[in-house]
Amino acid sequence: MSLEIKHIENSLSLLNRKWKIKKFDERKVIFFTQKFKLTYLIAKLLTIREVKEDSVVSFLNPDINLNIPDPFNLKDMKKAVKRVIKSLENNEKIGIIADYDVDGSTSAAILFKFLRHYTSKISLKIPNRLLDGYGPNLKIMNEMKKNNVGLIFTLDCGTTSNGIIDNKDYSNIDKIIIDHHLTDTNLPNVHSIINPNRDDESGNYKEMAAVGVTFLFLMALRKELRLSILFNKFKEPNLLSFLDLVALGTVCDIVNLKSYNRVFVKKGLEIIHKRHHKGIAKLIDNSKISSSPTSIDLGFKVGPQINAASRLDDSSLASKFLITNDNKIIESISRKLFLLNEKRKLIENKIFNEANLQAINQRDSNYILVYGNDWHPGVLGIVASKISDLYFKPAIVISFINDFGIGSARSIEGLDLGKIILNAKNKNILINGGGHSMAAGLKISINNLDRFNSFLKKSFKIYDLTIYQRIDEYDSVISVNELNTELVENLEILQPFGKGNPEPSFILTDIKIDSIKYIKDKHILIFFQNDIGNKIKGICFNAKGTILGDHLEKYKKFNFLISCNLSIDKFSRDFSPQIVIKDILKID
Repeated sequence: MSLEIKHIENSLSLLNRKWKIKKFDERKVIFFTQKFKLTYLIAKLLTIREVKEDSVVSFLNPDINLNIPDPFNLKDMKKAVKRVIKSLENNEKIGIIADYDVDGSTSAAILFKFLRHYTSKISLKIPNRLLDGYGPNLKIMNEMKKNNVGLIFTLDCGTTSNGIIDNKDYSNIDKIIIDHHLTDTNLPNVHSIINPNRDDESGNYKEMAAVGVTFLFLMALRKELRLSILFNKFKEPNLLSFLDLVALGTVCDIVNLKSYNRVFVKKGLEIIHKRHHKGIAKLIDNSKISSSPTSIDLGFKVGPQINAASRLDDSSLASKFLITNDNKIIESISRKLFLLNEKRKLIENKIFNEANLQAINQRDSNYILVYGNDWHPGVLGIVASKISDLYFKPAIVISFINDFGIGSARSIEGLDLGKIILNAKNKNILINGGGHSMAAGLKISINNLDRFNSFLKKSFKIYDLTIYQRIDEYDSVISVNELNTELVENLEILQPFGKGNPEPSFILTDIKIDSIKYIKDKHILIFFQNDIGNKIKGICFNAKGTILGDHLEKYKKFNFLISCNLSIDKFSRDFSPQIVIKDILKID
């Protein structure tokens, strides 16, 4: 390894990050190349992702027909299925309460689409993100009771709704919870709780999103319905056709894309490519995705349009859109979702810019606390995430209306922000608050803001300062001279990318820049040159006016190492490789 590569881990990049090259087992890589006829790089990437020998084939070629989960391994599955069949036999009204995010909306869509093959008596309610908050509430439960609903499903919520969903006022209504959120031993007293993360579960489904668990429930229900003579007259739903929605919810909920999740997403992307779901196809067109959609497209382009509904408007829009087959409704709602998402971006950018004026003065602190008046509550979490990522510190963003504020908080690895927020609540500094280690929410009186700030200072002092040094890990070091179309096309066999299987990341050496130019006055297009004179295109998004852009403009003055992802340039005639620049490290 050259001297410049040895120098990497002792230096800081232009974005003030340490770079670390991931370790791997060389012997295992050689073994994988020989046994599975893989290139060295692909074998190395599989080894880094801890793919076991007996999983290599299924990882590279996920096939749902060869990897079918058994839904009856989950507790309460059998009795929940029996209860639904009884409900259908008795022509009961069935209620569905689902979370407003993409996971909840896709869960609601596949359950509703399945049940309507057997009954028209279905009532779907989505809590309003801004007015009701998360999960079942008394208002919705009262509506269900008034409408004589006999059975209620809660999807992607309900596990922690003790005192609401099991309230004695609704004892005549049976409830089935289908969820994936972590639980403790104090579960609601309801008919069935299907949740792979129940404290008493020990199966292989713990990484599933709620939509994946809902899909398992539908597998079980369909199996039992096939045994019932009563339902032979109904046309059976095609469960595989639901996998586009399962893929969308799974990717957007950022669960590990391994095992069954990988199978769901791989097959779901194939179905999405065929454009069977008119609504998803319309959102893809809105996003101007010109090639076959990827998991990254779902997470960063399609998902935000769906989430925009609950952030700024009607939380039920997303599930209505994903359920309907009516072209006029699809056209109308898709346009509204697109416009809401554009509006969300404008609101988010305005609030971020205002918040960042405060944050920049706190960059030497152990945390960042920013606040403003009438900041839109639907985007506070996104702004907190952006500030936390920019400064690599916990960030708390509060919006005050009159004397009371609501806030969202985001953390960094190794620092339990949820616990700190909960402690503040328990000390009566906050009116309400809680969450998990990486994200939390809160409500506070403006009179307690200084007290809260003092409490945060004390709470964050216990953490070692090394926790605030961001370390970015990379899969491999690669020379510009090694880049070619075949290498980048080989990387595609690792798709779909996501949590647990990140897009491969590289440190690029032997940098020779021939020229640069601006695109839309914000992105920088770079033309690299290899040793035989071939040009390779690179791009650094939103680089103008940044430290990266400033150094790329002065490329003749510096020697660089570049951190990047590699992709196929789909706009070139020969589908040549393209370098997507993430960071730069100056070398002597």
